[in-house]
Amino acid sequence: MSGDVKARLFVVSNPSKFKRFEDHEAGIFIQLHELIEQAKELGEDPIALIEEYLEVIYNDGTSTEEIASFLLETDKMQTALWTLKESWDKMDDSLPTDSLMYGGMDKEDAVQLYSETTLRSYLEALALFKNE
Repeated sequence: MSGDVKARLFVVSNPSKFKRFEDHEAGIFIQLHELIEQAKELGEDPIALIEEYLEVIYNDGTSTEEIASFLLETDKMQTALWTLKESWDKMDDSLPTDSLMYGGMDKEDAVQLYSETTLRSYLEALALFKNE
């Protein structure tokens, strides 16, 4: 699994370093909202993208909140979040802060990847994700 896939799934914008997994998870949930809204603004159908990339059937509501909640509860997303939680449990606090904040990538690379992330690219990464 490439670091780019993990970075695309787990790096989120936050004014300060997360202190707990639950805060990081909430940041990801907020990012999902933003990616869904961005997709709608671009004329894409977030529900169709989720169904296509994750091979699931969506039959909930059409609000951003409902779509993000559904996505958060998919098997693929739960597997990814479980992997992230395991990483939090094994985190080495002696690592430099920059290394932790940017998923082991250079800050510039992480910022570039984050700025290019769309719902489509996020779902592509999620579809490729495997628990290691």
